[in-house]
Amino acid sequence: MPRLGGADGSSRVLEVFRVFDELASKSNRFVIAFSGGKDSTALAILLLEWILDRGRSDLNVTIIHSDTLSEIPEMESWARAFAKRYSEMLRKVGVEVETVFEEPQPTETFYWRVFVRGYPAPTFTFRWCVKLLKRKPAQRALKAVDGSILLLGHRDSESSARAQKIHSRLGCPLGPSRCSSYYFSEASAVKAYPIRGWSDSDVFNFLRERSSVYGLDELLRLYGYGLVNARYGCWHCTLVRHQLGHLVMGGGHMYFEALRKIYRWVSDIPELRIPKERGYSRLGALNAGARSLIHRLIPEAEKLSGINLYGLDMSSVYGHTLREIFYTIPPREANEIVMEEEKREGGDLSRIVPIEDIRNIDKHRSSLEKHLEKIIEKSDEDSIAGKYIRELLHRAL
Repeated sequence: MPRLGGADGSSRVLEVFRVFDELASKSNRFVIAFSGGKDSTALAILLLEWILDRGRSDLNVTIIHSDTLSEIPEMESWARAFAKRYSEMLRKVGVEVETVFEEPQPTETFYWRVFVRGYPAPTFTFRWCVKLLKRKPAQRALKAVDGSILLLGHRDSESSARAQKIHSRLGCPLGPSRCSSYYFSEASAVKAYPIRGWSDSDVFNFLRERSSVYGLDELLRLYGYGLVNARYGCWHCTLVRHQLGHLVMGGGHMYFEALRKIYRWVSDIPELRIPKERGYSRLGALNAGARSLIHRLIPEAEKLSGINLYGLDMSSVYGHTLREIFYTIPPREANEIVMEEEKREGGDLSRIVPIEDIRNIDKHRSSLEKHLEKIIEKSDEDSIAGKYIRELLHRAL
């Protein structure tokens, strides 16, 4: 076990240990919300070192990892590999541990929502991705661990929005004078943010000092060894200006940065949306041409990058993966699967576009070309992803 002092600052580590002491006096059931990012990894290691320091082999630990099926592949591979190693480390010291991997249902995935229901790019007022890809799967897992202490690696310095969210839920079931960190209760669980006061440098210093002990070199590489303040998330996230994960990884990942931006810009073109009569916007689902374009760009980005979007292969309906449904099986069979699943889910059947129309980019070429000039103009102003955007569009059309 690494010593508690050193580069990370012993006072910060010991403060977190005091948080764990307080929490363990109320329950011996701990749940770690583990994304695989730097913060949740640091939090997991802190818990293990506290267990070793306090000799608390009497704990029951559940590791919950919510895979959106849209993560940058290298980050997801790292997260799953570390979760496995971490579970083994806990078992070796006598801790009862369970690892739970949650995923969105096939109809909740990015691919189904875009191709079948025509969902446009999320905005801050229409954050459908957060609800479907993150919250619903996590809530399913948390129902099984009611009464536990839920540990989260959220920090104030991540963003002003996150800091405001934490502050808005401020409360301490342990009593105001006994709080070493901030807590709030949700249902029958208590949520805790033991490292909420840590800075980026605190986290990276902690991870660097322990890299050789816990095998963290791949994680540090994903973050540019702390030189880039990247936050990982879905490859297609349009709630950020740049998906820094793509920029840190570079190379083939830039084609997905290009695809992400094209999806955003296509969603902003009124002529590529179906009008609707109700809602905060009169622009409804993406039309058949817009869906067909995104559909065509995905395999092109995969070919150019040499990277597969694993979510298309991990989620399946009636024995067929999403990749098979949207790309390879006969259209009639694919349409039957889509229609049957949408009926079962109570979806709006009027939003469905026949698979053969989505697969046939030539059918929409003339209408798309009228609007692609707008995207080319935007790409000319994009010094980071511009050339990748133009190459993708050239390959697709």
